[in-house]
Amino acid sequence: MRRAPIALAALSLLVGYSDPAGGGEAVVLRHADGQANLGGYTKGKNIRVGEGGLSHKNGQKESRGKANKKPKQAPGFFTLIVLPDTQGYADTRHKETQKHWPGIGDQRSCFFKQTQWIKKNKGTLNIAMAVHVGDITQTEHDEEWKIADAAFKTLDNHVPYILCSGNHDMGYSPEHRKTSYSRASRFGAFFPPSRFTKNPLYGPHFGKNKSRHFREEGKIENYYLFLEAGGMKFLILTLEFKPRDQSLAWANKVVAEHPECRTIIVTHSYLTRNKGQLSGADHYPVQGNSGRSTWQKFVSQHKNIFLVLSGHALENRLTSQGEHGNTVHQVQADYWYFDIPKIKAGSGFLRIMTFHPAKNTIQVETFSPVLGEFLVRPKSKFSLDYDMSGKRK
Repeated sequence: MRRAPIALAALSLLVGYSDPAGGGEAVVLRHADGQANLGGYTKGKNIRVGEGGLSHKNGQKESRGKANKKPKQAPGFFTLIVLPDTQGYADTRHKETQKHWPGIGDQRSCFFKQTQWIKKNKGTLNIAMAVHVGDITQTEHDEEWKIADAAFKTLDNHVPYILCSGNHDMGYSPEHRKTSYSRASRFGAFFPPSRFTKNPLYGPHFGKNKSRHFREEGKIENYYLFLEAGGMKFLILTLEFKPRDQSLAWANKVVAEHPECRTIIVTHSYLTRNKGQLSGADHYPVQGNSGRSTWQKFVSQHKNIFLVLSGHALENRLTSQGEHGNTVHQVQADYWYFDIPKIKAGSGFLRIMTFHPAKNTIQVETFSPVLGEFLVRPKSKFSLDYDMSGKRK
């Protein structure tokens, strides 16, 4: 349960939240510089902060040093960080963010704080990769892409990441002052394949023929990376907004060629904001497959696909059975618009997905490095069952 801010010398905020893995409660300390540290688990005790340090309601003291210890995680755990729609942080052409929330000001610092936090916590959380689920920019304007470029340069050479194109990242129409009127985009100009293929950090994430990882030469809208973590081999494949049939045919071939890889699909628009509902027909001018047809034509057809990550329309999730009887978790996160008043244009919230092979679970948490807070309600904090023993269905 979240507690009110408490002033304490170098600390500006204390937040407690339940630890589903250990049954305790974790401490989060946010320093005056805005950086949040995950603290040690307190086994369900009620905590308050005073001049003497941390203490329980029963008066038992906890040292500050103990509170700053890294979380106790089972050996072999690793983490994926999911960056939901960052359009509100890279919004300079029309300043839509400031129209929706007057007085909010430029929000690019939220984007920068997210990637800085990822870099800082790489070791603590054993972050294997960061995944952006699309709508990187608001109107795919060069100035907006420069903000995204600067944010991700923090991760270049430190934490591998994979990107997804959203409806706001393509086809800007000056006449309509909106995006997704075509598939033209400046995405590849700022994030060309060479940004990854020429970076030694990505050596383990490519096969022998790096060009085969990209559907179209010089384009970044459809590509995949390998990932080895927790003694397992994964394939993470990202698809364009409303993927065309040609893109789904390419994706089907890639996944079929790598049956040994546990596969994660990333695509921007897949679920709606209605609980457990796949997307269908929409109002966007650009043509392509909806979430429903992407499931039917692609996702459901492969026994090694176990997870789909998307953004676009608030929080949502759906668990389905593929054609081969395999369980597929479909998980969505987008905080541009939200039902909590304090969340404005995203407020820096991101997803922490911790894989626990020994427990066959994926723990999902929602945290903001900007606010130093977790969202702890059921749709923001939950666990997914996933067999990592090698006996996949």
